[in-house]
Amino acid sequence: MLRGEIMSLILADENAEYEVVRIEGGHGSYTKFLEMGLVPGARLKVIYNAKGPIIIAINGSKYALGKGLASKIIIKEVA
Repeated sequence: MLRGEIMSLILADENAEYEVVRIEGGHGSYTKFLEMGLVPGARLKVIYNAKGPIIIAINGSKYALGKGLASKIIIKEVA
């Protein structure tokens, strides 16, 4: 991906770091993301993104997100 390109988390490369740009979707998914610390401006690292859930690391914790939820997280790559 191009550095700074805005995209959905489902398109992210493994072992790359990203910044959350925005969250799409309703109140329920936003609340779930908020509990994980996935808010605009937060930085995360993609650990695994192949078959099955996407595994991310954020704030010292790891989470597995299904593709549906992950598609609601809009990110951009950081240096």
